[in-house]
Amino acid sequence: MHFQDRWKLIIDELNHDRVTSVDELTAKLGASPATIRRDLNELHELGHLLRVRGGAMRIEGAHIGLKVNSDDRRNSLTGQAPFFESVIHYAPAKKAIARAALDLLKPGMSMIIDGGTTTYMLASIMPNDSYNVLTTSIPILQSLLDRTRIRVTLPGGELFREQRIILNPYEDGMLQNFAAQRMFIGAQAITPNGLMQTDTLLVQSERRLIERAQQVVVLANSSKINAPASLSVCPLTEIDILITNSGLSTRDKLWLEDAGIDVRVVDVLPEDQ
Repeated sequence: MHFQDRWKLIIDELNHDRVTSVDELTAKLGASPATIRRDLNELHELGHLLRVRGGAMRIEGAHIGLKVNSDDRRNSLTGQAPFFESVIHYAPAKKAIARAALDLLKPGMSMIIDGGTTTYMLASIMPNDSYNVLTTSIPILQSLLDRTRIRVTLPGGELFREQRIILNPYEDGMLQNFAAQRMFIGAQAITPNGLMQTDTLLVQSERRLIERAQQVVVLANSSKINAPASLSVCPLTEIDILITNSGLSTRDKLWLEDAGIDVRVVDVLPEDQ
């Protein structure tokens, strides 16, 4: 069973007024207890259930694949999938990319981890060390809560519930005082026109963040290369490193490198599946 289907079934089995045990879920889904525990931990970090000793409980309103209705558009960004839908697409590639990005972390480093699902993968596996992290992402914040050596800064702004992100395109006293050695950022697309997105507020916010970083590291799976998107966050010349998976074509790698980008291609390993 694909884990996306398993996660949907787990949510459906939970109750808000009692604990559903790991043993119950194991029997219902036919998965191993270790798999169920890992699923519960990840779903808890994403805010889709409450993890308790021995099992989990439902959070009212939690639903895999929740769509934005026409009366609630302020909860979402233009052209952006809900976080929980996006995080399960190309998940093995995203895990491989995040694993490679760990090589760029050094104790004491000050960094920006922008909202997104591949950047979330990085945050979820980074060690509990003396990092100073600014993030716009609620799931990234949740994943770092128990790593007490990591100092986390969350800027003010407007919450977009579907993408679980806080955006502020304006000058901000706190942000202006934050200096990052590296910024880790995802993308809707990477084209010869630059790093692309689909929402004007997201573009404005990410431009502000890029200004605060000495080096820009893009974490993007190969499906994002030449994908459709209409708004440029920054030109290719402002991207220092791109980490992507082995689906990248030789032709695309050449024009990215011609733009001065250090392109790092990683293979998906069995542990990323």
